[in-house]
Amino acid sequence: MMMAATLSNAGRATPRIPTARPATLRDAQRQPIDIFIENLSADGFGMSTTTNFARGERVSLQLAGIEPREARVVRRLGLSYGCEFLAPLDMRELASALDAGTVLNGRFSSDSETLLTDRHEAQVSRLGRIAILLCVNVLLWTAIVYSLQTFL
Repeated sequence: MMMAATLSNAGRATPRIPTARPATLRDAQRQPIDIFIENLSADGFGMSTTTNFARGERVSLQLAGIEPREARVVRRLGLSYGCEFLAPLDMRELASALDAGTVLNGRFSSDSETLLTDRHEAQVSRLGRIAILLCVNVLLWTAIVYSLQTFL
């Protein structure tokens, strides 16, 4: 018997793009909360956190490359939450957030101050990322072919 699994985007207007990055969220009282973003789309994001959120609760997320974005918690499964942006990201903002690769976190300033991070991270160029992905793919396929040869 052969079984197959498929991913479903039922009920979602736009597909979620897997991303694995730490982030900081602000709750309704504007308190910073550490989260881990699992996926992102123009309409919302999936996250994990040890903080309890109720369905319908409003939060604010700051992503690199875009302004803080208000969202509402629409789903909870254990420590995982699904959040919907109150104003969806446009394609430019989504591309910017995904391309930046880093979610801003750290000290929170007042509304009149500029949010700055203390971390200075090395940026990998687009060509460098493509080269890394190519190398990883070659290594994975080499391992698969080698494994198949040992079984045959």
